[in-house]
Amino acid sequence: MEQKMQWSENVILIDADFLDSLVQDFIINFERMINRPLGKLDLCHWLDCLLLDVGLKEGEHDNFVAFLHKKGNKGLKFVNPGDYKEFLSGKAFKDRLGEFSLGSFPIEDIVSRGEFMSDALKAAMESDKTQHILVIADTNAYGSRICNAANGETKAEVTFFSMEHLSPGKYKQQILGYSVMSGLGIRADELK
Repeated sequence: MEQKMQWSENVILIDADFLDSLVQDFIINFERMINRPLGKLDLCHWLDCLLLDVGLKEGEHDNFVAFLHKKGNKGLKFVNPGDYKEFLSGKAFKDRLGEFSLGSFPIEDIVSRGEFMSDALKAAMESDKTQHILVIADTNAYGSRICNAANGETKAEVTFFSMEHLSPGKYKQQILGYSVMSGLGIRADELK
């Protein structure tokens, strides 16, 4: 059965292949810096960090998380939980920031990651129900495409989480690295 995107109060669009690669880089580099092994990224904690970064307060919120990934990929290797079929598609969990509905969406070979992310962003922006759209994307590979999409008309607040500064637009920006470090359990006192 094919899963459909759900437009909720808060929508988190994730280029899952980009996220997995980024987390792997963080693990490799920070294990050397802090001189201890790191486990996988705690997905639930990381999602909470993202929503807190856009100013969400504790409460009964409706959150939809879309993992957009290359067709054939079975899951995230450096994120826990990471298996698309078992844990990240058609599943949900609830915590202090509300309910999180999870969906995974393979990117067919006929469209690029940038096109798929841009189309998903545009669709989320058209939803009257959505208040916040959080985007985790490979801005080095297709940043101009999704930034242009984010400059369209919407009632929602669009926030890009990236590792570099993006050109100004109608959207907001947050540094992705802080939430990734928190999700990996890296403490501030370890970085001194």
